Amino acid sequence: LKETSLVARRAPQVLLHGGGAGSEETEEEEDAAAAPAAPAAPAAPAAPEEKEKDAPKASGPKLKEAVTFLTQDTTLNVMVSALGNLLMPLSDGGIRHLLAGARTNVGLKGGRYMFEAKIVEQVARGDESGKPAPKHVMRIGFSTASSPLVMGHGDTDICFDMEGVMIHEKKRTPLGVAARYGRGSVLAVLLNLDKNSPNAGTVSLFKDGKRVCEPQPLPDSLQGKTLYPTINYRNVAVNVNFGPVPQAPLPFTCTMVAEALASHSAVTAAGSAECEVVFACCLPDHGGFDWLDLWKAKNPKYTELSDRAILDWAEKSGIPFQKNVSSNDKPDAKFGIPEMEDMSIKRMIQAMAPLQKRNYVVMEVRGNLIKEKRAEGLARFFDSCFKKKACVVIGDPSADFKKKSLELMLKDKQEKADLEFKKQKDEEARKRAIEKKAKEAEKAKKKAEKERLKKMAEMKKAQEKAKKEAEKKKAEAEGKELPEEEEEEKDVEMEDEVEEEEEEDVEEMEADEEPPKVKLTPEEQKSTFRKLAVPDVPQTVLNTSFTKFSLPEAAEGFDDIVYEWTKGEKAGAFLQKWVMDRKLTSRVEDLTPSAWFKQKNGAWQKVFQKWQQKQQEFRQKQQKKAQEKAQKEAKKAQAAKLAEMKAAAEKAKKEAEKAEKDEEMEAKEEEEDVKEEEKEDKADEEEEEEEEDVDFEGIDIFGIDEVDDIGGGMPLYKDFGMEDWALMSLCFELQLMAHAFKKDCNDPDRKGMILEHLGFYFNRYYSKPLSPKNFGVESEAELVELAKDCVFFNKDKVLESLLDEEIEYPQVFVKIAEEGRRHRALLFDMGNESAKLKVSGHVAKGGKEGKDGKGKSQKGFGKGAMGMGPMGGMGGPMGGMGGMGGMGGMGGMGMGGMPFGQKGGKGFMPFQKGGGKAWKGK
Repeated sequence: LKETSLVARRAPQVLLHGGGAGSEETEEEEDAAAAPAAPAAPAAPAAPEEKEKDAPKASGPKLKEAVTFLTQDTTLNVMVSALGNLLMPLSDGGIRHLLAGARTNVGLKGGRYMFEAKIVEQVARGDESGKPAPKHVMRIGFSTASSPLVMGHGDTDICFDMEGVMIHEKKRTPLGVAARYGRGSVLAVLLNLDKNSPNAGTVSLFKDGKRVCEPQPLPDSLQGKTLYPTINYRNVAVNVNFGPVPQAPLPFTCTMVAEALASHSAVTAAGSAECEVVFACCLPDHGGFDWLDLWKAKNPKYTELSDRAILDWAEKSGIPFQKNVSSNDKPDAKFGIPEMEDMSIKRMIQAMAPLQKRNYVVMEVRGNLIKEKRAEGLARFFDSCFKKKACVVIGDPSADFKKKSLELMLKDKQEKADLEFKKQKDEEARKRAIEKKAKEAEKAKKKAEKERLKKMAEMKKAQEKAKKEAEKKKAEAEGKELPEEEEEEKDVEMEDEVEEEEEEDVEEMEADEEPPKVKLTPEEQKSTFRKLAVPDVPQTVLNTSFTKFSLPEAAEGFDDIVYEWTKGEKAGAFLQKWVMDRKLTSRVEDLTPSAWFKQKNGAWQKVFQKWQQKQQEFRQKQQKKAQEKAQKEAKKAQAAKLAEMKAAAEKAKKEAEKAEKDEEMEAKEEEEDVKEEEKEDKADEEEEEEEEDVDFEGIDIFGIDEVDDIGGGMPLYKDFGMEDWALMSLCFELQLMAHAFKKDCNDPDRKGMILEHLGFYFNRYYSKPLSPKNFGVESEAELVELAKDCVFFNKDKVLESLLDEEIEYPQVFVKIAEEGRRHRALLFDMGNESAKLKVSGHVAKGGKEGKDGKGKSQKGFGKGAMGMGPMGGMGGPMGGMGGMGGMGGMGGMGMGGMPFGQKGGKGFMPFQKGGGKAWKGK
């Protein structure tokens, strides 16, 4: 460069002087040599030599078919112009956020060919938000015939996007600023499959006729495959050019796709004029989606119409969302974009699908099993070109499906094991890092201590040396000679071990350990269907609709019905059995309490409150009588004391008067006084004897007629405590609910409410939760066991009542509760503390129980006075009592002399004064 610069400066002088003298040249050379060299201008990097050469003259038959986009190879939001060279998107609602994809009908399997694309319009709207980004997208590249139409997510395609990035299998490779493009730029993608070319097996990008990246080698997954020109775009209109003449010629001549040789190309046949719409009918959680994936692999030209397909399309379009999927049939995703969540995408697809002649498979697990929903789906495809077909996928699966299902189960299990293995290794690595850090800290501490000891040793050595030098000088000054000391061969430090070599903490690099391979257990191998992470249909939705499930019929408008697994009537029988089994185990989500239930429950609440009020009145009356009796006894004692004092005073007076009266008169007066006192005492005793004496402990509970008055105004429930009232209320509620369910459900196939759903139905009927812990038990089964004298679970775990549904004499619940209270008290007195009911205080709010209405009830059996005020919280007027407990420990109600009778038979127990319904004893 220096020489070139010198020659350039010298050239004008040579021309000026006609060749010049040699002396002048020498002086200039010397001056140039003496002068400092001028900074050299940076040389531009030499452009790499273009290895692609002009295309040779083609020999052989050329492609006859026109290069175009078939409807079956485009997404539903692609609009193609009449001439086939302009691609436009749908821009209404949420569908405008999804990438559009179009693949040509001509694929390349040899030679070197190119095609062009140009953005001619960018669609913009005033209400644009920040999502998704970027707003305008175009990708240009190649894909295989079976590849998804949206590129960049698998190993079957490769493309270049507007940001100057090459994308393959979700991997983005930046190609530099030069590779970026926008509106107005003419993009050309060149595919070189010519085995004789130095760039064979590569793909290149050109912008406005200039190369913007080196030839990029095709991934191994695309080697040897037939590749089709493919374009993706969003919110832009794209002009495509397949030849024969390029808009922006390359530095070399290159044949365009439209001029490809027939031997270098493959053509996708256009679809038939008659299209097919397949409605897949499969039971929830019976492998429907696994079957669909297997079926689509065999029929790749069918477009899936389902909610999960929309979700997959959004994910491939680069739109992030929260994957809180509640079901496979109707996944609920949050995109943060109102237009993506207002169902406008589905409405647009339903409107566009019948207008595009292509094959569809409609996957609606719930909808395709309901006749009315099938009718709506069939009505959309009004054009006669669509053949409507139903695929019934019910019953015993085929062999290939079972094989595929086992493979998927093994894959899921292996992925789960790999994840656990990774977590374990990460945890071990974390522990090793902690140990390493601790060792390094200990090592640093030891090193610091070593340095400190070393410095101290050096200081001591220096002091000794200085001392010896001073002694030596002093001896020389005095003329003395000091004995020579033997030189130490080696400096001795305080501790030799301080100089020990530090051991390096060499971390053993574990060899790449492969996760353990898992196998399916024998039980898993017997499984027919793979269990997915989420159900196909949410349980609440399924419970309200499965009774409407039916198989498609030709009369509905189907041109063909195909049974993939179990054939014909057997498939129908399989469905009916499945429905019957679900009726026994599923809950009725839309159950509404009937007027009959409300009337019975309301009547119970009234009589329940009346009994509580009666108990309070009786206890108040007893307290008043006790107070009056105490007052009378105090008055009597005071009168006796006064009489005694009076008698003593009179006696003293008489003695003072020296017995003026004779002894007869004195005896007569004393006799009269005694008679008067006896008369007063007798009057008081007669007044007390007016009360009727009732043997409460010895009374025959089930032999009395009225529980409100068993004698002397005493109610049978006088000793009820909070837990007894709660227990009795629960017994009534459970038995009433068992009867009401059969009436309200109105389905003879449902035998009753099962244990699993007891809490749900209790809340539905009484608007309060059923909490076993409020009664000191852990489960609902134990709670029902407490009420075993009124309700029980049969062998099928269905709740049944021991009482008839029309109970004309509700006082039977008081009798049952009193018998249970006495039985528990007896067991407790015998030392069985488990007989005590453990009812939480908040179950029935109100006055506290205990002696005189204060404190807790005695022994937990309700003895003592009932606190004043109505019991709050027992449903209805007694509001929010929660799940009432059951009658536990009643010992089967074994009262002597009371026949329980045969089940359903008539016993003598009266449910009203003139007789009544029998009690179905256990």
